[in-house]
Amino acid sequence: MSSTSQDFEFEGEDLTSRLRMSIVEGIYPPGHRLVQEELADRFGVSRIPLREAIRTLAGEGLLRSLPGRGTFVTALDIEEIDDLRRLIEPSFAEHVTERVSRRDISRFAAMAEQMDKVAETGADSWSRTNLAFHLDMYRLSRLPLRYETISQMYHRLEPYSRFYVHRTCAYDRVQDEHKAMVQALVDGNAEALAEQILAHIEGGQTGLHRAWENSRDEMRSYWAERT
Repeated sequence: MSSTSQDFEFEGEDLTSRLRMSIVEGIYPPGHRLVQEELADRFGVSRIPLREAIRTLAGEGLLRSLPGRGTFVTALDIEEIDDLRRLIEPSFAEHVTERVSRRDISRFAAMAEQMDKVAETGADSWSRTNLAFHLDMYRLSRLPLRYETISQMYHRLEPYSRFYVHRTCAYDRVQDEHKAMVQALVDGNAEALAEQILAHIEGGQTGLHRAWENSRDEMRSYWAERT
């Protein structure tokens, strides 16, 4: 492979990651129409790798293209997402507790401790650590198809989750559940881990639905602030 083709490949991979993160962080919020000229200018790339990145993220469900209308950031049916999460996420617990190492547990405990310091580290750092906490844990299951499905759901749900956690100050509940998950790993208790995962989903769903129903305009304003 030539150096030029390698550079193009790496540029495309990097662009896809950067665009994905911009969507996850709410810079391009749900329902936002993407304009290729603006994206090319923002990321300093040509149209070819940009189209490839858009195609990749459409395949992941983060974007949807409508003929004659353009490409939009996907807006979610939150209830459907959470129903799927209830079916899938607790099933990771047995596999994770079988494979987790003491080093892994120490890392998850450190993540939970870091998230206690949101006032110092900031909302964006908290959310990145939170996303890594869950996906790194599920990756240990070595169930790639299941993991890929949940990873895509988490990335699609993230803009909503960020609003809920940071604007409603749900840190205490979320952190209690994170620490209970770590303790279940310490104890090697798959049943307790599954229970905490389910409680985490249900607590988040209740809070997010309440925030969406009561603060829909505020949520849109929150996303608009980040563009």
